[in-house]
Amino acid sequence: MNVTLVAAGLLLVGMGAAGIANPLRIRSFVSGRTWKRDPERAEFYQRAWAYAFGGAVVLMGLAVVGWGLVARP
Repeated sequence: MNVTLVAAGLLLVGMGAAGIANPLRIRSFVSGRTWKRDPERAEFYQRAWAYAFGGAVVLMGLAVVGWGLVARP
């Protein structure tokens, strides 16, 4: 077991989960012009992109944790 990889993977899982839990407090994936023109649509797209990005980071973190569990030190 490689503790460094497991810790890095858990950090990625935490970061992805935080993005999913707070989709409007992370980096904006929607342009400022869209926020001004149609805020409801912009919020929908922001949530969708934040969930997708956060989910991808969580999956990558789980893969790194699995890699760390099977890797030799």
